[in-house]
Amino acid sequence: MFVTHDRGFLRALATRIIEIDRGQVTSWPGDYDNYLRRREERLHAEAQENARFDRLLAQEEVWIRQGIKARRTRNEGRVTALKAMRRERAARRGLTGTVKMEAASAQASGKKVIEMTGVSQAFGDQVLLRDASATLLRGDKVGIIGPNGSGKSTLLKILLGELQPDAGTVALGTNLKIAYFDQHRSQLDDTRNALENVAGGRDFVEINGSRKHVVGYLQDFLFSPERARAPITRLSGGERNRLLLARLFAQPSNLLVMDEPTNDLDVETLELLEELLLDYPGTLLLVSHDRDFLDNVVTSTLVLEGDGRLGDYVGGYSDWLRQRPAPPCDHAPRHSDQASGPTTRGGGALPRARS
Repeated sequence: MFVTHDRGFLRALATRIIEIDRGQVTSWPGDYDNYLRRREERLHAEAQENARFDRLLAQEEVWIRQGIKARRTRNEGRVTALKAMRRERAARRGLTGTVKMEAASAQASGKKVIEMTGVSQAFGDQVLLRDASATLLRGDKVGIIGPNGSGKSTLLKILLGELQPDAGTVALGTNLKIAYFDQHRSQLDDTRNALENVAGGRDFVEINGSRKHVVGYLQDFLFSPERARAPITRLSGGERNRLLLARLFAQPSNLLVMDEPTNDLDVETLELLEELLLDYPGTLLLVSHDRDFLDNVVTSTLVLEGDGRLGDYVGGYSDWLRQRPAPPCDHAPRHSDQASGPTTRGGGALPRARS
């Protein structure tokens, strides 16, 4: 039994889905795609039944307001039935709201956004990059792939000019407005509530020329007014991620940098975030272990392949799996003991498929 928001992991492994929805637990035999299909069918049937019920309730409410006919003895059963319908309608629980996202865009940047040439970076004996080069153009959506500890966040800092590499150069383009999503959520101030973190004391935020009250803006990210005014130390991991997204998208940008933005987000919010990033007019740099998310969003990938190599591939995660070079075969004899000392390893390991 496992809990995950990784859709690729679910598709590969699950044979039954258990769903918690509006206080009810339901079991769905079959894989994740079967669950999605049958859940959609159930919600469609539920919506039709609710519409039929609401029409009947509205008719009965009109009848009860006629007064004297409703009070006749022979109509007491109808009155009792109406009261039961009112209780049933009041007890109905709607689906949890969905996040409404819109990113504030800035004036377009120059055509060349980032150019990295001959960059090398090492920490002690660990070589992260060796003579690595890459060019990002306006509108590119670039994923960064690599095992934990391979240097993905370091590569981001080098590309953004926050870290001077040991060798090589990085040139940033003109008119860049950068918005940065930090996987550690260090941009959130724990001494402030959600309203203050997003608006900095202002009552309104402006998104693409539209002025929104900050309370209403946070409601788009599923924060009730009470929750928006509560200390953010009380927020769950998913709520803190949504708050960071709300803060991020309120900033006008043409270069969006996202380091593990999918952590703690539910599947519905992930899909909405995908749609927003697909429509984002600027340039995107994305670090993620979510394979489906990368496949659905990015147009190219930079892969930290080990031993300082940086691969540049067209497409998303699945495209990289098809294009990557085969790892070198090790034909050295294997021994049960190490008396002869360690053998020499050939090449660096490629990143494995990760959730």
